[in-house]
Amino acid sequence: MLREFRNFIESNDIESVAFVGSIGVCQPFAELFGYAIRNKESYFIPNGDLSNVKKLVIKDIGMQMEDFESLDKVDAVVLFGGLAMPKYGVEVDKIKEIIKKLSPKKVIGICFMSIFKKAGWDKEIDFDYLIDGFIKISLYCKD
Repeated sequence: MLREFRNFIESNDIESVAFVGSIGVCQPFAELFGYAIRNKESYFIPNGDLSNVKKLVIKDIGMQMEDFESLDKVDAVVLFGGLAMPKYGVEVDKIKEIIKKLSPKKVIGICFMSIFKKAGWDKEIDFDYLIDGFIKISLYCKD
């Protein structure tokens, strides 16, 4: 997933990225995907709250987040699937407003198990690129 994402960012001349995701669940993914494009400007917008933007920065132990004053334009917006999960309750209209306000060149979706499709967001959001991962779990335990 990271290689595909990085290749898309590089091939589309994207210099700044805003990751939008749910608090807790999507935050580590923003750090992970942000690290994959660490030569770019990256931000995290928790739950789509533009008054609480965090900037992703490289520190001594890897990618971390710092408070950031305000964000008004980016080259790409990345939406994480946690936003579309009913448990987190972020309305798609709120996300559409963020996309409109930030006016990105590209809108990217990153999710697992087709959550954007299941929630109908694939029809509401005009994704330029969608990464949809499927997880197979195997559990091994010692008797």
